[in-house]
Amino acid sequence: MESSSYHLDELQIATTAGHSQRIMPPVTKADRLVLDVGCGAGQTLIATNFEPGATVIGLDLDRSALALGRELDKTISFVCARAENLPFQSERLDFVFSRVALPYMQLHETLSEIWRVLKIGGRVWLTLHPYSMVLKETAGALSRLNFRRAMVCMYVIANGITLNSLGKEFHLPFRKDYYESFQTTRGISKLLRKTGFEDIRAERNGFFVATARKVHQQAEI
Repeated sequence: MESSSYHLDELQIATTAGHSQRIMPPVTKADRLVLDVGCGAGQTLIATNFEPGATVIGLDLDRSALALGRELDKTISFVCARAENLPFQSERLDFVFSRVALPYMQLHETLSEIWRVLKIGGRVWLTLHPYSMVLKETAGALSRLNFRRAMVCMYVIANGITLNSLGKEFHLPFRKDYYESFQTTRGISKLLRKTGFEDIRAERNGFFVATARKVHQQAEI
């Protein structure tokens, strides 16, 4: 669980135009019902300019972060649930995004759930972790003699390789509820396509972002 100071720092980044770490989801006038998956304290939702009357929902497992979010903004609906089992009816949402959290989830289940709850024509926007980010974190953990985190990073690398090459993913050994991986443009594009998404675009240009659209009613899997 992240501390309150982390979420407040993230809010400051989200509300500071031109910040090097700032990236925001592209909201349109058609986005009337929006979900942020892994919202933390809702910092991205707070900083995004939604159309008047839009319903915005933040979903996270961290109850303390959600409590902070409710203090920061009373207009956002905060829900405590897993992304792998979204508590929403099918084909209801216009736009689903995840700015930070997707690499820490079971991607197959989460993408399938996002596809399910989106309307026809609904969009998804995701920020992801490239291999270079995990490699840098591994080196940093070793330099600090943090061997526990270094071992987790090794798992992330192995899981990422398996996910992007074979389409398979596995949880952290001895912890069945923990998934983490890196992504590649080719790997995430393949996963999105397999889930049923179309109009897929994945690119690394300062940030690693993937976008896609739900076009058909029936998934391809």
